[in-house]
Amino acid sequence: MLIKKNLGLVLICCLAGNIASASEEKKLSDAQSIADVFYRLNGNAVKPKQKINHTKGFCASGEFIPTKDITSSIDVPLLFQESIPVEIRYSLGGAQQDDKSKPRGMALKFQGDKDTWTMVMLNSEINFAKNPQEFEQFFAMRIPQENGKQDIEKIKRLTQKVSSYRNFEAYMKNVGISSLEHTGFYSIHTFWFQAPHKKSTIAARWKFVPKDGIEYLSEQELSKLGKDFLLSSFKSYTKNKPIEYDMYLIYPNKQDATNDTTALWKGAHKETLVGTLKVQKYSGTKCNAEVYFPSDLPTGVQPPKDPLFDTRNATYAITFGKRQ
Repeated sequence: MLIKKNLGLVLICCLAGNIASASEEKKLSDAQSIADVFYRLNGNAVKPKQKINHTKGFCASGEFIPTKDITSSIDVPLLFQESIPVEIRYSLGGAQQDDKSKPRGMALKFQGDKDTWTMVMLNSEINFAKNPQEFEQFFAMRIPQENGKQDIEKIKRLTQKVSSYRNFEAYMKNVGISSLEHTGFYSIHTFWFQAPHKKSTIAARWKFVPKDGIEYLSEQELSKLGKDFLLSSFKSYTKNKPIEYDMYLIYPNKQDATNDTTALWKGAHKETLVGTLKVQKYSGTKCNAEVYFPSDLPTGVQPPKDPLFDTRNATYAITFGKRQ
């Protein structure tokens, strides 16, 4: 926990310090604007130190078992371990409190013997915004007016105007609601992995595919469930066995964009099985107060090159700082 606090402070200082470059200052400015919008949209006067995005969640513990031959595909020393302890946080998107909402998140902290890796994923393959400006506007247009209601016509107008919003809305229409053993999770960003010969890097996104398959609940099934069904379902399932996800790297085809989180990679792609995540048991809600920086990468993994990644990390640092 202390390490993450220090990491947040270091990130803020690096971005805001006198030696910061113009691009770093712009990232901090974008991050601050996005954080301000989140507080206006999801801020809680009763609980001012509560998370303002992915507010509702719970913690679990488990392990990651790397595929034995993965080091022949990528050079990530962390994956040399036979088993890696993992802290997991499941969450709902935004400030949602009803588990029958669609957006889901899964954050992982790999705690290796000599290295760590933090992953922050969603249950969608693409994001709704390709840059900080679109990201901020997506949430700003949802801030209630003086009458306490959202401007529905404005939301519809901007959704149709901005292709990122329009494409994401169309994508989410095909995403259903499921329990966690039937939910897939995706990196959205494209990361760069060290090749085994160390002479190049390999672009890839990743996905965590549930071994039980991706399945959605019917309207009839949903009508029988309460707003907290994810946790009760998780506890019931893990009494007998862990929830298991296979992690795959997905390699881009020539036409696929690697610097755009809104770009959906379509068709057949080369994939590599990295290993299996076993989520073994519920571990309370303490992790809800923690921060998950996607910039916490192990040796052999380099950050994305899209416009959102650095701003995303800076926003996390600002909101985490406010919660202390």
